[in-house]
Amino acid sequence: MIKRFALLTAAGLLAVLGVIGLLVPVIPGILFLLMAAACASLASDRVHQKMNHNPAYRRWRRRWDASAGLSTWNRIKLSFWLSVDTTVKAFSRR
Repeated sequence: MIKRFALLTAAGLLAVLGVIGLLVPVIPGILFLLMAAACASLASDRVHQKMNHNPAYRRWRRRWDASAGLSTWNRIKLSFWLSVDTTVKAFSRR
């Protein structure tokens, strides 16, 4: 119960930072929104199921799960490049 509350609180804070990041160009808003979605997915089965129906998230999650053997630094770099990839694809559809 405490873990779920902590994850939902983190998701809320990250979502607020993400929205601020969309308005202020200095903060990477998309990255914070993705982290908020990941926290919400871990806290709620319903959110987890909805996110798993999204093909972009499934692809991102598959890559992240495949990186389990990477060092922390390489996982940080991977998360950065995955967020760049997601951002570029989101803006290229418009």
